[in-house]
Amino acid sequence: MRLRLTPGCSAFLFLNRRQAGKLVVKGISTAGADAERLCDEHLAAIGEGTGKPHIRAVEKTSWLRFALNPFPELFKEPGAENVRFKIEDAFLRMRFTDRQIGVAYHYLTRNDYDSPGGMLGLATYGCRINTVPPDATASAQRDSILTTAINAEWTDPKDEAAHLDWVRGFYRDIFAETGGVPAPGGRSDGAFINHPDADLADPQWNTSGTPWHTLYYKDNYPRLQQVKARWDPLNVFHHALSIRP
Repeated sequence: MRLRLTPGCSAFLFLNRRQAGKLVVKGISTAGADAERLCDEHLAAIGEGTGKPHIRAVEKTSWLRFALNPFPELFKEPGAENVRFKIEDAFLRMRFTDRQIGVAYHYLTRNDYDSPGGMLGLATYGCRINTVPPDATASAQRDSILTTAINAEWTDPKDEAAHLDWVRGFYRDIFAETGGVPAPGGRSDGAFINHPDADLADPQWNTSGTPWHTLYYKDNYPRLQQVKARWDPLNVFHHALSIRP
């Protein structure tokens, strides 16, 4: 299976733990009358040669509705309103290496961990996003082709340690060659601040020598510090990954 870019269509591939029993591809198109055709062509391309049965569903929605609740099906189970989760993500400039694919297969199929909610997600990225200069906004990642997120979720607090061990180990091993994190370089380009991860500021998990703020903002961080100094010099508004004065 290959995730590809289709003009006018964005796609998400959800690689669930084997026990979930299915893989999910979700696509979004704003191409108007051509939207359904583009989605069908996209599905045919990524499913070519797999020979596996599939179910196809199409839904029309407004941009705002999707933006406010993009994946409602993830929280349909009873008790899901109390779900806890951990997300660790990365921007990718190139596909995963064969070694990284092997790591993903191991974590998604290992039988000593039990969580249907464990997942590796991949989303197409680029196109118009990559036409903006890296220093034009706070978001510096402007030449990536994919974003990826490793996710674990649970509802019982007593299970937290096992799920954190799984997701942290998965992320560390995927990026083992760059200190356990997606350090900016030829293959990866840091992480997405909308999925804040305090582990990136923890030397136990980030052994790359790359500071957390470089992973998120790259060379834009000093300018953000200037804004912080102007509008919040006393650091009233802060959290584990907020801009430092």
